[in-house]
Amino acid sequence: MYRLDRLHLEVTNVCNFKCEFCPDAIMERKRGHMDLGLLEKALDDIAANRIARIVAFHLMGEPLIYPHIFTAIEMALERGIRLHLTTNGSTFALRPDHIQKLIDSGVPKVTISLQTPDPDTFTIRGAPPMLKPDAYFDGIRQYVQANLANPEAKTRVHIKFLDTTPHPFLVPHKQMTVVEGKAQMAAELHRWADQLLEGYPQRPSDDWIDRKIQSHKPGRWQVLELDPRLALETFPLDSWGNVESEDVVPASFGYCNGTAQQAGVLYDGTVVPCCKDYEGRIPLGNLNRQSLNEILDGGSACGLRQGFDRFQVSHPVCQRCMGADTKQKAVLRQASSVAYFKVYNPIMKRLQPGWGDV
Repeated sequence: MYRLDRLHLEVTNVCNFKCEFCPDAIMERKRGHMDLGLLEKALDDIAANRIARIVAFHLMGEPLIYPHIFTAIEMALERGIRLHLTTNGSTFALRPDHIQKLIDSGVPKVTISLQTPDPDTFTIRGAPPMLKPDAYFDGIRQYVQANLANPEAKTRVHIKFLDTTPHPFLVPHKQMTVVEGKAQMAAELHRWADQLLEGYPQRPSDDWIDRKIQSHKPGRWQVLELDPRLALETFPLDSWGNVESEDVVPASFGYCNGTAQQAGVLYDGTVVPCCKDYEGRIPLGNLNRQSLNEILDGGSACGLRQGFDRFQVSHPVCQRCMGADTKQKAVLRQASSVAYFKVYNPIMKRLQPGWGDV
């Protein structure tokens, strides 16, 4: 029986945004919602066999437009599943009742993909015409402040910012400028911290917030905790498997935690090895015909794990994903994948319990 650190469960691949940094616009897969019966089967399997430490309602799509989303949250929590939900936050303005419903749901963690923190950068989100930037931002503020104001609320909220600072190891699938460099990111983090914590009695001091933000290093993933129920998170712009890049130097060695520590379930039941396989190009099996446990213990999943354990990258999709646009960068990415997963990540998990719970 194989156990994952994280399982991405795609309740829908339908999204009301068309963000330029997301592959949604180029995804060829049919759109749809997960059948509620199939979701129940998946959750039963996960709970009964303790398949994943964390289940995230997200791979592609916007989970808060899934017709059964609050039923789905309830079903997961009833089974004792540690649930995370990632949302673009749009329905807080479009469906204001979602604010209290999400707070009342008791979901342990909500990540809001704010990404573009001002009206100018919001234009790359491809939002529905009726959703204006001010309304979008205000809906997010209302949700965060209502969650903080409710002493019974159990949800930890992460606000995610897209960091487009150039990085030598990363290969963005599309070049763009959102927030770059230490000074610009610090300014945005300060601005949003001030807005989100406005009127909050337990707000930390300005000096404390400033020290937190000044510790931020651009071009990398970081979490800045402002309160036990609120954190700001920055994430660097990277590729989505290099599917659009014509000139990719494919990887031949390296390591990935796909099928070893993470996997994904697409809305139609197809199980994939990681969250970047948004097209289902590496199908490991289907929940409509097998249990999740059988799929993860099956030959396809085992083959991928065994290859990565030998630092071999054999599947063409993985080769492109772990490759780069130049030979030198491809070598750096492959070597850094081994260093990150086999050295850095294990050390951080020992030093900081809960490391990677994002």
